[in-house]
Order: sequence, then C-alpha cells, then structure tokens
Amino acid sequence: MFEFQALCSEVEALTPAERAALITEKSVAVVEGLRALNLPVDPIEILASFVVGSVVSDGSISEKDYLNIHPALEKAFGELCDLAGIERTFKVSRDVRKEIENDTRELLAILGEADETLGADIVLLCLLVTSVDGKVSMKEKRYIKQLCKG
Repeated sequence: MFEFQALCSEVEALTPAERAALITEKSVAVVEGLRALNLPVDPIEILASFVVGSVVSDGSISEKDYLNIHPALEKAFGELCDLAGIERTFKVSRDVRKEIENDTRELLAILGEADETLGADIVLLCLLVTSVDGKVSMKEKRYIKQLCKG
C-alpha cells in the first residue's frame, strides 16, 4: 500500500493550512468511497469510528489536544460534529474504547472488500486528524497501522 512510517513523517511535517485542506479533500473521498460500498450503515458513522478510534487510542487527550482536534473534526464531519458530542467521546470509559476498537476490526473486514485507495485514504485521514498538534503518538500509530492490514 505505502510506507507507513514515511507517511507519518510527511503528515507531521504539514502546515496547519495544508493539513486542513487535506482533511477536507480526504473526508469527501472517503465518504464517497464508503457510500459506493452500499453498506447497511451510514458512511459518516464508519468514518467517525475510524477517526475517533485513532484519536482515543492513546487513552488520553489533553485540553490542548482537544482544542486542536475540534476544528479538524468539524472539517471532516461538518455540522454532525458538535462540541458536546466530541467532548463526550473523549471522556469515554475503557469499555467504550474497547467497543470502538471492536467496531474498527469489524469495519476492517468490510473494507477488505474495497479498493486499496479507500483504505489508504482512511489511514491518511486518521493520521491527519491525530496530527493536528504536529505529531502522531506511538499508540496512535499502532492503532492506525492496523488499518493498513485490513
């Protein structure tokens, strides 16, 4: 598919303006790709599962991280992304985080049937959102890298 670590480095080096533009571009591409699969679930929910899973994968989010990521999620999800909903997502319990991880694994199986470009776009979008502070943590990298194996 691509060299994951090189992609991480490229994403971390982006300017905020470049990152915002790519988040918008890749969000549209991913939603269109997911809609084309005619899945029995909303493609926005699928995308949200991947993105939220990658963000909460390191188990914590600082107030600064939260403030940094909110604009990126709004760009990705538009009006469906309200501040209160995001805040609740980041305060989820360990059980809910496990549920997100399980949902991600199920979605990976579905995406195994999709073309490689869609998977690459999902990985890139997750990296873009998690890197709004200029870096992707090791836990985030591990979580997102599993999307490459789907």
